[in-house]
Amino acid sequence: MRILAMADLHSSANRLRPLKGADVDLIVFCGDLHNLEPPDRMRPVAEALAALGPPVLIVPGNMDPKETAPKVWKDAGLLMVHRDFRVLGDAGFVGFGGMVARDARRLSDPNRFYFADENVYRSLTRLWGRISGFRRRVVLTHQPPRDSRDLIYSGERGGSAGLRRFVEEAVPDLLLCGHIHEDRGEGKIGSTRVVNVGELRRGYAAVIDLEGEITVEWIEP
Repeated sequence: MRILAMADLHSSANRLRPLKGADVDLIVFCGDLHNLEPPDRMRPVAEALAALGPPVLIVPGNMDPKETAPKVWKDAGLLMVHRDFRVLGDAGFVGFGGMVARDARRLSDPNRFYFADENVYRSLTRLWGRISGFRRRVVLTHQPPRDSRDLIYSGERGGSAGLRRFVEEAVPDLLLCGHIHEDRGEGKIGSTRVVNVGELRRGYAAVIDLEGEITVEWIEP
C-alpha cells in the first residue's frame, strides 16, 4: 500500500492540483485542511481533496471548525477517523485530531478541536485493540508526539505528552502528523517511525510505502 500523506493546507486548494493522479492507494490528511472559514468556503477545498481520486482518511486540525468540518467532509466523501479507526487490506489506522490546549480554559471552545493530554492517551488506547492484530498499524494525528518532530522556532517543544505515552506503550509501526510546520521530517520513538509530513500550503507532502520496510519519499515545491 502506498499512501500520499499531507497536512496543513490551510485552504490553499491550488496546492492540490499537482498531486492529482499520484500513484497511491490511499490519501491521508493530518489536519488543518481549512483555516476557520465558513462552510461555503470550506466545501470547494474538501471537494478538491476528494477529487484527487483515492480514498481519503482525515483527522481534524486546530484550524478546522469543530461545528462544521465533520459534515462538510462527510458530504465531500472524506472519511474522518478522529477518535475512530479504519481497516484497509492488512493495515489498520487509528486517528486523533486537534491539539492539546495548555490553557484549560481553551478546552471549552465549541468550535475548536482542543483536548487535554490525558484525553489523547485514553482515546487512542481504547481504539488500539481494534487494529493491533493487523500487519501494519498506523496512527494519524495532527499534533506530533512530544520530543519527536515537534520543535518550534523558539526552541520549545510543541508535541503531545499523552500521544508520546501512547506510542511508547502501543508501539505502532508508523505515526503520521503535521501541525509543527517548521519540523518536517522523520523521527523515531523506539521502533515507531514518526513522520511530520510538512506544510502542504508551501508544497510539502510525503509518499509512504507500507510494503516490506516502510519507506518515505518526500514531495517538495
